[in-house]
Amino acid sequence: MTHSRGFYYSKREKEGFYNMAKKEDVRARSYFKLEQIDTKFNLVKDEIQIIDLGCAPGGWLQYIDKKVKSAKVIGIDLLEIKKKGEFSKNITIIEDNFENIEEYKFGQFDLVLSDMAPEFCGDSIVDRGRTHKLNLKTLDFCKKHLKYGGNLVFKSFEGEDLDYVREEAKKMFQEVREYKPKSSQKKSAEVFEICLFRVN
Repeated sequence: MTHSRGFYYSKREKEGFYNMAKKEDVRARSYFKLEQIDTKFNLVKDEIQIIDLGCAPGGWLQYIDKKVKSAKVIGIDLLEIKKKGEFSKNITIIEDNFENIEEYKFGQFDLVLSDMAPEFCGDSIVDRGRTHKLNLKTLDFCKKHLKYGGNLVFKSFEGEDLDYVREEAKKMFQEVREYKPKSSQKKSAEVFEICLFRVN
């Protein structure tokens, strides 16, 4: 990371990423999470096919759309994405359950991104358990829809079941790394699993 970029992130952190999202006219603070993940791991590239699972409100799609010129990008969510017209022709948005993606016949993807979280009830143990089950569904999705050699990023939360999720990911990928963007709230148990180069 360059000095100027490091200074920029430090400035953002002090001002608050929520306020920065408003100031920089991005859809959500999640925009900065993917930006920081991609700065470190360089996953979002031209000439690949990308799917964003649980894409509402569109922060990750906005980052991708800004960075790439020729990738094919699918965003899918049960929730409505507002102001779809702001996206370029590279972005296709579908209102549906991600488990129904096969019906749309997009073929396999080079990069699967997931910022999904289940509906929370307020009980941290239950909520983390639901999150980890959703993580496993994301891995199952990749078994069918991610190309060999492809990459996966998914959000999770620290908890006793996360070790099991990681072990399942390690069966599929050459390398699995954990990353917490600066734009994640410091007190949050949120982490991102970076799964590199599918081999199985």
